[in-house]
Amino acid sequence: MHRLELIGVEKEYGEKTAVHATSLCLEDGVYGLLGENGAGKTTLMRMICGILKPTRGAIRCDRIEIGQMGKIYRGMLGYLPQEFGYYKEFTALRFLRYMAALKAMPEEAAEKRINDLMELTGLESVRKQKLKTFSGGMIRRIGIAQALLNNPEILILDEPTAGLDPNERVRFRNLISSLGKNRIVLLSTHIVSDVDYIADEIMIMKQGRMIRRGTQRQLSDSVGQIVWNCTVSEKDVKDISERYVVSNIKNRENGAELRIISRTKPMPDAYPTDATLEDIYLYLTRKEEEGEV
Repeated sequence: MHRLELIGVEKEYGEKTAVHATSLCLEDGVYGLLGENGAGKTTLMRMICGILKPTRGAIRCDRIEIGQMGKIYRGMLGYLPQEFGYYKEFTALRFLRYMAALKAMPEEAAEKRINDLMELTGLESVRKQKLKTFSGGMIRRIGIAQALLNNPEILILDEPTAGLDPNERVRFRNLISSLGKNRIVLLSTHIVSDVDYIADEIMIMKQGRMIRRGTQRQLSDSVGQIVWNCTVSEKDVKDISERYVVSNIKNRENGAELRIISRTKPMPDAYPTDATLEDIYLYLTRKEEEGEV
């Protein structure tokens, strides 16, 4: 088991701070990093991968600065960036062989691993097709395969389900859940359902700051009762939506059924209901904007 520590990590670009002082300790398990686009997730992950150097703070693996570990640390990493580069004229097989060579994998071991990953990601039937013929979802799957080539002990995935259809996303989530049993998996996304069922711990970022972290139960307990259901007339929907965060609207014969996120009871006939991770995320990010977190 490895221990990855971030100690007061910050990243500045000129006068802009992309990541504010962030301290984390990660061990085996799946960590879901939630945040809207521009929240600082990608910058944080690129620092963890050693692609970017922090302006301040330190990142250590087993108490050693990752910059001092060099190729040893790189050999432990698997990384799928948000913008995944590839050679369009390569076949899927040639591309994975090329990536295996870059990772200095022995040829025989690489071939077996490639075959296993082709099957795992559902690309076995298109292994000899050129990547330029692949759909966006298939390209994402080949990206996932290359990240897993060296059987990494630290797996960093930035928006990994972008372009995947619902069936592919379910298969991918199940895969990640199984991988997290014996390695560190950090999964960044702005899609709450991607981490809802598989993350052992959830971290929420907003404008470069880590505003909350914990298990779903811990996050739910920390916010208390925040979700209410009620039915209103259609003419009142606009006014209510301007005054409250409305996470869902269902049209009924007798009006519109609203799911409202609010610390206080929004109206006399509203009744409480359990909060989902999406509700908690919407509440915390909205409250952070209002300076109440």
